Amino acid sequence: MRMPLSLCALAALLPLAASAATLPAYRPQPVQPAPDASYLLSDGSIQVVGTEYVEAIVAELDALFARTHPGLKFTLQLRGTGTAIPALTHGVTLFAPMGREAGELELVPYKKIVGAAPLELRVAHASNTSPTLPTSLALYVNKANPIERLTLDQVARIFGSGHEQGDITRWSQLGLPGEWAGRAIHPYGTPETGGFGSHMKRHLLRGASFSPAYEAAPNTKAILERVASDTAGIGFAAIGKVSPQLKMVAVSADGRAWSAGSAADVSAGAYPFGRYLYFSLRRTPGKTVDPLAREYLRMVLSRVGLAIIGAGADGFLPLGEKEAAEQLARLDEAAPTDSVKP
Repeated sequence: MRMPLSLCALAALLPLAASAATLPAYRPQPVQPAPDASYLLSDGSIQVVGTEYVEAIVAELDALFARTHPGLKFTLQLRGTGTAIPALTHGVTLFAPMGREAGELELVPYKKIVGAAPLELRVAHASNTSPTLPTSLALYVNKANPIERLTLDQVARIFGSGHEQGDITRWSQLGLPGEWAGRAIHPYGTPETGGFGSHMKRHLLRGASFSPAYEAAPNTKAILERVASDTAGIGFAAIGKVSPQLKMVAVSADGRAWSAGSAADVSAGAYPFGRYLYFSLRRTPGKTVDPLAREYLRMVLSRVGLAIIGAGADGFLPLGEKEAAEQLARLDEAAPTDSVKP
């Protein structure tokens, strides 16, 4: 069980923030919720709805915010990422913790009601080792396969269809000789509407369709079982699941820097298949986020807030200072006024 950080531990972290040029210490600013805010419950507490993965983290963040803003209190309704966008749609949560980005189907009713997409802020990298938390992704091949590394372009041409440079459908196209030359590539992954599948389609395939040879399986275990039994298979699944029958493939965005997804590479933003924990915020067209939500996220993206997020063993990996500063700057972005066409 994760133990909450004590006041002494938090105090010890605060001086560290002062030394960060791009990420200053959290200096509280006075703020109160609007009296008619939809996220206020009958007892006056502020409701937070979203993924169950962040219960311990958000409880500590809430406690810190309440100490710096006396009189405010929170009620957590953390029952799954699927509850986050509906709650944000109707404004009944201050922010929405999510273990993934919002899906296209979720955003259709959201945009229709709110008028603009939510502001999705990255607050941590996914875990590399946890059996229960969202994780980064990795590419796996059968242990017998001699391939050791692939560029993102090659991966997109394997898993996607209609690539401008041509699809990669046989191992010979990747330079494998002999008995491998004539073998068809068998790509595996989750359904495109699932968390991994939608992530890959959005960030790797840029919205293109999956290859006709792509075979969907329900989860990481099923995907890896298929790759382990198929010497011509390649699959994307949760990171860190190597076995005697499988090996991970190093990847590169530019063909120069290669990574197999070490925790250091993920934290540095140097691993192409890293994923994130998101806190999503409601904005209406032409407006910025709720001032209370802005103040809360200022705290989350401070050095002390990131220390709370990264304190759990096998948990989420904290953002680097540059990443956190970039997300912090987005808090003042107004939603486009033409987000939803009539």
